[in-house]
Amino acid sequence: MNLPANHFKKYLLIYFLLFLTPQLNFGQATSTKFNNLYRLIASKDFFTARDLFKVNKTFLNAHEQLFILAILDNAFNRPIASNKKIALLNTATEELPDTLRLKIRRIQEDNFVKLKDYDEAKQTTQKILLEFDSLLSTDTRADLRNNLKIWSALDHVKPQLIQINDDTRLKMTKDKAGLKNLKVEVNGDTASFIFDTGANLSTVSESVAKRLHMDMIRADIDVDAITGIAIKADLAVCKQLKLGNISISNAIFLVFPDSALYIPQIGYQINGIIGFPVIEALQEVQLTQDDFFIVPKRPTVTKKASNLAIDGLSPLIAIDGKHYTFDTGAENTILYAPFYETYKQHIEKYGIPTKVAMGGAGGNVEYDGFVIQHTFHIGDKPIALKKINLLKSKIKNETVYGNIGQDIIRQFSKMTLNFKDMFIHFN
Repeated sequence: MNLPANHFKKYLLIYFLLFLTPQLNFGQATSTKFNNLYRLIASKDFFTARDLFKVNKTFLNAHEQLFILAILDNAFNRPIASNKKIALLNTATEELPDTLRLKIRRIQEDNFVKLKDYDEAKQTTQKILLEFDSLLSTDTRADLRNNLKIWSALDHVKPQLIQINDDTRLKMTKDKAGLKNLKVEVNGDTASFIFDTGANLSTVSESVAKRLHMDMIRADIDVDAITGIAIKADLAVCKQLKLGNISISNAIFLVFPDSALYIPQIGYQINGIIGFPVIEALQEVQLTQDDFFIVPKRPTVTKKASNLAIDGLSPLIAIDGKHYTFDTGAENTILYAPFYETYKQHIEKYGIPTKVAMGGAGGNVEYDGFVIQHTFHIGDKPIALKKINLLKSKIKNETVYGNIGQDIIRQFSKMTLNFKDMFIHFN
């Protein structure tokens, strides 16, 4: 049974890979509890790591505590707090083996990216390449050099600023691919851009960037496509972008040739994508079942435990004690190899073998998988999906259980994404 691509979105991901090792040592000895925490972090299960840290904190020494907290602060969108802990760790480098020093440098790079301080991100990346070359794999070294191209191209750009003048409520429209679009205004002109939490960076086609008079920056960046082929991209700075009553200054966009954002299966040209750095800066976004995009001037206050984290520039959600990426640009939920390994016996017995097609910039590719049924429990509501595509094997070293898409989101009348207190709430 051959299925169409999960969705036609051009997946435009730059992978900010973190160099992870399962067993680490501070000086002569490392506690088992520290290693258990680090294994959770290595698998990107920041939610369980956070809860376990609270229980085991007193069993860790001061440096172990700082190390874990620096990573958790980064994962739960507290980059300034994370950098302060890293500064304290850097004063005791003799206590840290090189593998841990490398890890913390990668976290520091990511913190500066989240703070839109590209000059500091550039300097940190340069230090990593210089100081830790012998520890880097070929792929990681290539990723770092690619990152350095980006931060070097942006080191003169002022940080992105957001001004929320009043509550904003905009009607979203669906394009030919079934993806939700927002009308953006730039320099008195307008265009429809896809709203996509799964896009690590905002994206624009070359022709639209020129039409909207964005400031183009030659960068020659390699962006991985789902086919494994690297596609060249440049950068652009949008000096002033408006979304209703919201003004966004100095927004960064990846710029692709129009052909890379064209979907021949349906004859559709993508204009652009509003990605995670812009979405996160809004602090709170509400999406309704009838396709309204709402940004309140003041974010919602809650005392609920955080169920939202960030891995690099990818949002994660905790559901049923498992962690998933969260992608408003995906029409359907898809499950990954860790989910298969957890429920292997049941899936082999009841799942329907199939080929799962993944679409992206550079074309489509098929993988062995299954179609399964599964019930997710979100809040007090069970969400039963009867046809979910599941990948049998890892395709990019996934440690998350899957990617949550619109088929779950639209089961609710409203969804609230809050990046101030890091929670996703469904009504």
